[in-house]
Amino acid sequence: MQNLIDKRLVIESGHNSSAFGRKPVSLSLREDAGFLVGVDLGSFYTRVVITDVRGTLVYKRELKTGMADGRDLVLSRTLKAIHKAIDDSGKPRNAFKGIGIGHSGVIDVSKGLVLSFPRPGQMAEWKNVPLRDILEREFGVACLLEDSVRAIATAEKHFGLGTGLNDFIYVDVGMGIGAAIFIDGKLYRGPGGSAGEFGHMTVDEHGPLCCCGNYGCLETLASCAAIIQSVKSAIEKGVDSKVRELAQGDLNRISIEMIGQAAMQNDGLSFRVLHEAVSHIAIALADVVNLLNPHVLIFGGALFRSEPELFLEPLKRTIKQRALEKSANEVQLKISTLGSEAGALGAGRLISEIVVERLHQEA
Repeated sequence: MQNLIDKRLVIESGHNSSAFGRKPVSLSLREDAGFLVGVDLGSFYTRVVITDVRGTLVYKRELKTGMADGRDLVLSRTLKAIHKAIDDSGKPRNAFKGIGIGHSGVIDVSKGLVLSFPRPGQMAEWKNVPLRDILEREFGVACLLEDSVRAIATAEKHFGLGTGLNDFIYVDVGMGIGAAIFIDGKLYRGPGGSAGEFGHMTVDEHGPLCCCGNYGCLETLASCAAIIQSVKSAIEKGVDSKVRELAQGDLNRISIEMIGQAAMQNDGLSFRVLHEAVSHIAIALADVVNLLNPHVLIFGGALFRSEPELFLEPLKRTIKQRALEKSANEVQLKISTLGSEAGALGAGRLISEIVVERLHQEA
């Protein structure tokens, strides 16, 4: 213990009461033991945060990803954004001990590879990209690559509604759909590291073709991308909707926030499309509830941030209708209160585990 204090890794944070012998000493990590960068490389936005090793946020920034510009430009922008974050933080460069990055493609965590990115126009661009090695060569510190939804769920576990829970499932609905599973307090990745591909559950065997090659994946029917496309197509066919007014007549500007706002104003088209999407999600979740009997389901992502009050009751109702009574009655449904930087925070939290272990070994 004294060695860790001498090496300035931990500090005494107080004494606990004890009836016998010496009073036990509480130790905590020094907040200045090191700083970390967390990155969430999303389809539309890239979020960068800086935290200390205890997870306290000291800096955050959001910029457009520009995924359509191609992988090389996206990576260049990401590296520049990390450099800028470090410079703007006011912390010395040698104080930065690690970088964690979340990516929403298919990830090999052990090798630090983006194996593929099942999005239109991105499959070839992001095939077998050694993203972890790229970061380590650029910054010379420990780096980690993780699936973005698992990174968000990690933030939920340590900073959000998952605090104190041993078992829960996090479901994220944005431009894609994913999930992350915590069992006995640990993130479950599966033997191949691909657990949680909730968006690629088949919900309609005759449904639309998915980027993964399957037909009728949940993602093709209930993601924000699918919802926006459904509303846009209906308006183009002449269906009247307040969304047109909110988009100022430019249908390419339609967002999930506009659709949620219109639904709250009793817009029939928006309400129907959202209701259908939530029904698909709930039906798939009923199978998950039957299979895993989770204690808590936590929902996040752009869909649930838009108008959360629209979704919770329909989800509960459909799960109760379709899941086994015991499991349906036991599961609690909650909507995340974390902000859009959650993925970057979670990526930072994941690399902190590696950094703290290395600091401990050095001490």
